[in-house]
Amino acid sequence: MSHILNGQVERFTTETVDKVRQAAVELGYVRSAAGRALAMGRSDFVILVAPPTTLTNLRDIVDVVSADLEKLGFNVVVHVHHLEGFPTPSARLYHLVEALRPAGLIDLGSLSEEDLLAVERTGCQVLSPTIGTGGPRTARDELSVAIGRAQAHHLHLRGYRELAYAFLAGRRDSTWGRERMSGVAEVCAQRGLAPPEHLDVPLDAVGARSVLGALLGQRSTPVGVACYSDEVAIALVFAAASIGVQVPRDVGIIGLYNGPVGQLVSPRLTSAYGDFRVSLGGIRRAIAETYGGALPPVQPPGAQVVSVLEGETT
Repeated sequence: MSHILNGQVERFTTETVDKVRQAAVELGYVRSAAGRALAMGRSDFVILVAPPTTLTNLRDIVDVVSADLEKLGFNVVVHVHHLEGFPTPSARLYHLVEALRPAGLIDLGSLSEEDLLAVERTGCQVLSPTIGTGGPRTARDELSVAIGRAQAHHLHLRGYRELAYAFLAGRRDSTWGRERMSGVAEVCAQRGLAPPEHLDVPLDAVGARSVLGALLGQRSTPVGVACYSDEVAIALVFAAASIGVQVPRDVGIIGLYNGPVGQLVSPRLTSAYGDFRVSLGGIRRAIAETYGGALPPVQPPGAQVVSVLEGETT
């Protein structure tokens, strides 16, 4: 019976296979993940490591990756990797790897190279944009740089000649944030502008006000700020109001992901948004190359993957 339920049906007649599978359904039989891990040396789990983020579409991202993995027979366990406020976040992850003996770990850009290499040493396949420059374990976020470029282009077209990039405080090491900021820097270099200033904006009134005041304190010209998320942008919009700075005259602000709250505040938020399926293209290709399965479609050259919803903050 165990051979049939594990897919080893070659030695059995079709009638026998059908009877065993029907009996399993009627009895509500579920295969033991621990037993399979012992027999195969690994489980059928894949750990998906997500960063602590304010992104409102994280569930959509998880759903797309999970669907690809489930088609290949894997179960997905989502682990949110906290960097602050947790003394031993890596230990929690290592314990999860040891307990599940996963077939692989997919990092969305929150783990350090040290953590990833430690997981690899356990024999677990790792897919991440943090390590490697090629091969199946590299899964570059292809959308983030394009988002940074789109934010910077929009601000430049609105007349801002000095740009800044606003990280969520504590997330400057985020792969997503770094790549978006590099997109802003590329546009600055192309247009002959100074490199963008880097800001760390906390989601609290006092902290955001302090950051914005320091940015504008010595400037006589307007500054355009590309933000890590709509939440960061909203924090700066309210900070500007509290210190008497006019948006968009004195500072232009563009958020990211076109969340509903940004369209309710006044002034209404300008926000960039992209097709997250493109952002996941590298990860999805790495999954297909590593575990088998169909490669995701390739975007045609020149396809528009980032759009800007124009509000009142630029």
